[in-house]
Amino acid sequence: METPTITLYGKTYAPKPPKMKVWRRFLAFFDEDKKNLSVEEFLDAEIDLILLAFDREEVTKEAIDDNIEVADIVPLTRELFRWIQSLTFQKLVKLPNDEAGKA
Repeated sequence: METPTITLYGKTYAPKPPKMKVWRRFLAFFDEDKKNLSVEEFLDAEIDLILLAFDREEVTKEAIDDNIEVADIVPLTRELFRWIQSLTFQKLVKLPNDEAGKA
C-alpha cells in the first residue's frame, strides 16, 4: 500500500513509521462506540489521530484547519489506519510459521 501523505501550505509530508502507541490509539478509536460524540468531538479525535500518525512539528491542528477540507479528514484517517494495518500485516506474514514446517 502506498504511504498516505498530507499537503500543508504547499509542502507534502509522509507519516513517520508507526510505533505501538499509534497502532493502539487507532485501534481503540476505530473500536470505540462514537454515537455519543458530537460532530466537533468526532472530527477533533480524527485530527488528533492524524497528528499522532504524522508526528511532525509542521503538522499541527492549525495547519490542518488551514489546509485540509473537512470532508477529507475522515478519509485521511481511514487511509492512515489501513496503511498502519498493512505495515503490521506485511511483517506478520514474514514470521516463521511452526505449523508450516510440520509434516
